[in-house]
Amino acid sequence: MASIHTSICHIHFPNPVWTAAGPAAADGEMLLRAARGGAGALVTKTISVMPARVPIPNIASPFAGSLLNAELWSEHHYERFLAEELPPLKARGIPIIVSVGYSAEELAVLGRAIDDSGVADAVEFSIHYVDKDASNLKKLARALKDNCSLPVFAKISPSVGELKPVVEALDATVDGYVAINSVGPALDFDVETTQALLGSTDGRGWLSGRAILPLGLHVVASLFQLTQKPVIGVGGIRTVTDVVKYMMAGAAAVQVCSLAIVKGQTVYGELAGQLAKWMDAREYKNLSELCGAFHRRGPRRLYALNEKPKLIPAWTAERCNLCDHCVKACVHQAIRFKDSIYHLDQSKCVSCGLCVTICPRGALAMTENE
Repeated sequence: MASIHTSICHIHFPNPVWTAAGPAAADGEMLLRAARGGAGALVTKTISVMPARVPIPNIASPFAGSLLNAELWSEHHYERFLAEELPPLKARGIPIIVSVGYSAEELAVLGRAIDDSGVADAVEFSIHYVDKDASNLKKLARALKDNCSLPVFAKISPSVGELKPVVEALDATVDGYVAINSVGPALDFDVETTQALLGSTDGRGWLSGRAILPLGLHVVASLFQLTQKPVIGVGGIRTVTDVVKYMMAGAAAVQVCSLAIVKGQTVYGELAGQLAKWMDAREYKNLSELCGAFHRRGPRRLYALNEKPKLIPAWTAERCNLCDHCVKACVHQAIRFKDSIYHLDQSKCVSCGLCVTICPRGALAMTENE
């Protein structure tokens, strides 16, 4: 069977599916449930020097698969969190990564406290609510690293413009990266009452879940090319295929938040088990073979509209259930079915590829055609 054990920064993890800093990792009891649910590491909700004043309501589902939240950081005092919430988890032998924020002064205090507590294996610092200028991020990393002997991971926000200067500023200090934070600010409200779904002052919060998966993949793939340090992928994971995508993009492990909120704390072990089976079916022996596979895919031929050869959506009849999704999605009206047979009008088809990606049965594939 494929091995899904991994070591990152000399820390051994039983599997690469971890909790993520957020509502499902808010205290020791939640983290214990995650451990029982098969999580490969326990990443805590972000703690800071002062507890957050959390607005309510603070989590909403604007559409299936994604969440809005206005939760802020932990409402618990950091000394209590380190002294009471985390020590009972140490006996389970699962690595504990404490998420911290936000200013350099706060990170120095928290770094010393975490070191003294002996409860953590690594530290992750969030840049959610700080100036994302590269020089400031370097200052934050240095403040934490100078006061903590543990491996330090920088969690990258999708609002960072250019990743290269950020990596250049951080790489000499941090031991790895996590990507990405939730996206925002974001807003949704009830049209009947005109009231926001969230209880924050302006009704705004942060978007997580399915909608941000492509952003997370982009940042992870970019970081993989910019640094030799390990990258942890987070954002939008719903299925084992999403886990595989993150690892192929360059992630050494992944973190899961929104899915655990919606589906429960058993999702970590379920995804880890499904990952092992997926790898077995495709003869991947270990995670190293999977990590970065996207970047080893070899040269790709590029095609352009109105040039030959062209790509067209070719049909496999045995896979088709005649659902008509492709017909409805083709704004150029190039696809039709007559007597249950697929017909493509190549004079109308612009080879956009949408029909291929929405086909629920994989009955269409972009195929070269002279």
